[in-house]
Amino acid sequence: MAVREVLPGDYDVLDQRLEKELPLSICGLVHFRLMRRKHLLREKMVLVDSWPDFSVLLIVDRQANAMAVREVLPEEYDELDQKLEKELPLSICGLVHFRLMRRKHLLTEKMVLVDSWPDFSVLVIVQRHIRETWLSVGFCKDPEFAPNLETLIQFASRNTSPPLYIVGCTSEVMDALVCAHQSMNSCPFRRMSADLIVYTLRNKNIVPRAIPDGFKISELSEIHTDIVRKSRSYAGKKESITYQITNFLSVLIETDDGHPVAWEVQHEFGAIGMLHVEPEYRRNKLGSIVTRTLANKLIKDGQLVFALVEENNGTSIAFHENNGYVRLPFKFSCMEFIFLIK
Repeated sequence: MAVREVLPGDYDVLDQRLEKELPLSICGLVHFRLMRRKHLLREKMVLVDSWPDFSVLLIVDRQANAMAVREVLPEEYDELDQKLEKELPLSICGLVHFRLMRRKHLLTEKMVLVDSWPDFSVLVIVQRHIRETWLSVGFCKDPEFAPNLETLIQFASRNTSPPLYIVGCTSEVMDALVCAHQSMNSCPFRRMSADLIVYTLRNKNIVPRAIPDGFKISELSEIHTDIVRKSRSYAGKKESITYQITNFLSVLIETDDGHPVAWEVQHEFGAIGMLHVEPEYRRNKLGSIVTRTLANKLIKDGQLVFALVEENNGTSIAFHENNGYVRLPFKFSCMEFIFLIK
């Protein structure tokens, strides 16, 4: 059973459904209509056990909950954007992901959760209805707010199939989550990989490279799903690869006769990655051409450019630093939240 806050765009539907439940719903319906007419619903949380078919409704004051899980409403998105921007660079993953989803009109499929509003310390953006594993994005201002982060993640996990993966919080926050439990066996959080060095790339650091003769630059499309999937050490689901390369910016280098030889794509969480160069073409500097071209595309699109590199991947670290990326003074952890289905 997931707790769902009814959004203003759903109020007409809610009114109709409550009316159908008369006379049992008379108190809830009349109160809802009164609050709506008086423009007081902004101060309330309209909660249901599921949507659009619900069995339980509760309308409560927002401030009645000390650490309430609060879903940010669409009319508050501009303010959220500004607040996340003020938290840069720590919020880079959450901010870029939020802007991407908003621009692509994909936030209707997400829950944007905070621990309080308008002043929040923790943010989690998670798929609203997950039937398969999907990556979520988080932001936590400081390790002291790790308990709030865990509350949001537990709330978000109610609609998901285990496990839940989260990226965007620092390694110190991850350590705080682990330390809050008596032992690793009882802790629901696991590191998915080595901690991630966070790199950014500014426009002034992008030095263009000329593409060698015999190659041309284009972008990935759905027809490239299989070849991209086969290049990954962990293949992943075909649907998720297609979703990524058809929704987010990418760069592809092909031979003049159309054979794909190098590519990179932006992840849904905002970072650029999945760089691949076919082995027989790795002495042509195609990797540098791809990553610089993609970074330039992002900047022209008004986006922040960043990459996440596992701290034990010396080759990737050297590659990014040789291509103008600057290391930020913190690391992210890609975490796995394991929970039991009730």
